Amino acid sequence: MRPSPFVSAIQTGMRHSSTWLAIAVTASTLAACGGGDDSTAAPGTPPSPYLAAKTGDVLKVGIEQLHPTQAVVGYDQIYYHLGRKQPDFTRYAPSAAGYLGDDDTDNYSRYLYRSEFKRVDDYCADNGQTGADPAAYKPQTVRLIDPATYRCTGPAPVAGSAAATALKTVVIGPQGTLYLTDGHHTFTTLNELADGGPKLPVWVRVAANFSDTTDTSAFWKRMADAGYAWLRDANDKVIEPAALPSRVALSGFQDDRYRSLVYLTRDLGYTNANVSEFAEFYWGNWLRNNGVDLAAYNLRNLERSRITVTNGIAAARSGDSTTSYVAAVRDTALRMIALDGTAPIGPNRTAVQLGKLGQPATAGAWNDLLEEEVWRADTNSSNRYRTAGKAWYAVKYRQCGGPASTQPACWLLPVN
Repeated sequence: MRPSPFVSAIQTGMRHSSTWLAIAVTASTLAACGGGDDSTAAPGTPPSPYLAAKTGDVLKVGIEQLHPTQAVVGYDQIYYHLGRKQPDFTRYAPSAAGYLGDDDTDNYSRYLYRSEFKRVDDYCADNGQTGADPAAYKPQTVRLIDPATYRCTGPAPVAGSAAATALKTVVIGPQGTLYLTDGHHTFTTLNELADGGPKLPVWVRVAANFSDTTDTSAFWKRMADAGYAWLRDANDKVIEPAALPSRVALSGFQDDRYRSLVYLTRDLGYTNANVSEFAEFYWGNWLRNNGVDLAAYNLRNLERSRITVTNGIAAARSGDSTTSYVAAVRDTALRMIALDGTAPIGPNRTAVQLGKLGQPATAGAWNDLLEEEVWRADTNSSNRYRTAGKAWYAVKYRQCGGPASTQPACWLLPVN
């Protein structure tokens, strides 16, 4: 059983603490504040169809039915997806041959394949249905909310299947309320997409059924004991369940810049394969509390910041930016890989257990990955369209105040 960050804070006397008494006192207000559930259903309300759901069952639900179990997300992770997947259809004119898939030379085809098609391909994959069928894709027609506009290649997931094991997870709470325990970033992105929204259907897997816990404070203690809630705010302060958002929507979440920073170090400083729940939050809090000061960096600047490798040890390359967003990612990843594998990062979790990577064998491959995944723009020196870095999409989204579909002129300007 995983100890939650909330329980660990109480048990170990960490500087940010709360008490279960405070939760009990506020239990009557939880439903109104977003974090809880009513102890009794309104007269005439039909019983939830999820009350009898078993661990491992798969459910098809609307995003609006999911209740968050964390108050924070990394906005830049969501901005990356929103910026990449909502293209400006007027940017490139189609060739005489029309749409050619991920063509080597045709910018129109490459752009749509890596933006609009990527949107529906990821949606199918998130739902355990492998991906989108290229043969059924018609450019500029996809609407996720309308299944007639695309086709997934895999069938709907079923309990016990390999597809089901990869689904995001929920806990069944009192009255059959669905509490999302994994997938807050994925489903927030889908909620914010112009062709998504709160009624967009998604498939989830049941991690546990706690619907027999009718007392609100007892329910949240059970959630915390099982490690199914992240009860901290964007400044690593312990919060009560009443402070959780009432629904999955970006406007309800706080922005944790350290959570975004950790996301950008994937496959540079750590791998997120086979790590425990909240691994990236644990890393973010460790970095926040161990000397990574984001105020020292300009998170709108994408000047390159590379490494060198000497005698098997990576270090920052002299002459490159020391204050850009890229430098923040580089410096963070270097801190992570320099750690001893047994270093404690979260409660009962070491650096290795949370995916820490080793020193890179060469600087070239590491720097190439940093460029491709983090900072490069979406066209090269020959004006050929390519997939940009995640931070580039996020910074452009912040700069333009929206995706290319709504702010086309701004997305053609350099990052500033």
